[in-house]
Amino acid sequence: MAEIQRPRILVVDDVDANLVAMRDVLRQVDAEVVTARSGHEALAAMLREEFAVVLLDVQMPDMDGFEMATLIRNSDRLKHVPIIFVTAIS
Repeated sequence: MAEIQRPRILVVDDVDANLVAMRDVLRQVDAEVVTARSGHEALAAMLREEFAVVLLDVQMPDMDGFEMATLIRNSDRLKHVPIIFVTAIS
């Protein structure tokens, strides 16, 4: 019998405190939470693993959330993954 895997959620943010907060909020969800501190790190994770959804910070150095989302949407392999933008911009 095949083992059913829990869905994975990818949380992308360059601020450690935000990653901790998102982990805490998602603690009650029956899913594996994977974190990445940059768009490059997140894209590498997405090429290694399947994700049910990406929670993506808009403001990040090097590659912002919009650039990362564009790369995801332009990839035949990744374009089906839902993206939820998260920001602390006032």
